Amino acid sequence: MIFGGTFNPVHNEHVKTALACLKELKADKIIIVPTFLPPHKNVSPAKGADRINMLKIAFRGVKNVEISDFEISGGGKSYSYITAEHFKNLYPDAELFMIVGGDMLKDFKTWKNPERILDAVHLAVVSREDYACDYKAEREYFKNVFGKDFTVLDFTGKSVSSTEIRTGIAFGLKPQGLNDEVYNYIKEYAVYPPDKYQRYILDNLPEKRVIHTANVVVCALKKAKELNLDYEKVRIAATLHDCAKYDDYRNYKDFALPKNVPPPVVHAFLGAFVAEKVLRVADGEILDAIRYHTSGKADMSTLSKLIFVADMIEKGRDYDGVEILRAEYEKDFESCFRLCLKEEVAHLLNKKQYIYSETLNAYDYYVEDKRS
Repeated sequence: MIFGGTFNPVHNEHVKTALACLKELKADKIIIVPTFLPPHKNVSPAKGADRINMLKIAFRGVKNVEISDFEISGGGKSYSYITAEHFKNLYPDAELFMIVGGDMLKDFKTWKNPERILDAVHLAVVSREDYACDYKAEREYFKNVFGKDFTVLDFTGKSVSSTEIRTGIAFGLKPQGLNDEVYNYIKEYAVYPPDKYQRYILDNLPEKRVIHTANVVVCALKKAKELNLDYEKVRIAATLHDCAKYDDYRNYKDFALPKNVPPPVVHAFLGAFVAEKVLRVADGEILDAIRYHTSGKADMSTLSKLIFVADMIEKGRDYDGVEILRAEYEKDFESCFRLCLKEEVAHLLNKKQYIYSETLNAYDYYVEDKRS
């Protein structure tokens, strides 16, 4: 049985999945195969040696588990058809299973040489609690296109975000769902060190705001691919959105504050200045996303909308109505954005606070005109 993935890093749910598959399929052994570079992801994983070592730690003492460096040693992009054929040649008389998630099953048709994969292995599908796969429709497709079937396991895995784990670690936080020994290895060998932007946040914001920042990063990155946004641009904008939250703008002699900006919005304009002048961020779209993440404005870029929304609905927020916004975020991003604008204006009206002109412009542009 082959269990592939980036394992970046390996977490407790990976171990539970492997054990469940061993038990349900009554397999002689499971071969864990970390990729070198995944073809379908835009994040370069940690060094192969570190991921191999973390897997050995996570599966230490677990019987019938083999950690393979086949894809790591091969280098380049790791394609499943090559791995499947390699192990089929290695075990020609064995019935080989390859573990895939329900979300991966839906995209299987887009994989390189899917027919060759199915000629070498039988797919074993693991459902996930946050993803509903139409197995009936997928079975029809597999039958009609490939002349093959797949096995759906009874085990349903919990949703664990590797992005959230890595982001938390880079921000100096201990994430849940990680083996303590794996976490100690990550700390000892600095597997996921903070970059210069994360380091700036760690050095200049209190822990509560660091946690909020990490949550915004995770929330925003969740939608990056769906919205066809550049992963790094989303990550940097989300990381720096509150970089000047506790700064006094009067300490920056070259900073010019626009007229009539209310105090709660000042940090956003100053944050764009700090990002550009101190941290040397030259991308205008990133700077705009930071500048307008609190107030919004008319005719925003998708990146600006995303940071505005993520700041309002990240998992640490607990105001009345936030769950409605989060549910809409999963279904329809543009609708969620408009709801967030309405929530922002309603909140300010309820508190009888001054509403900045850019916020009113955004409301008129998107809510009154119902633009997307």
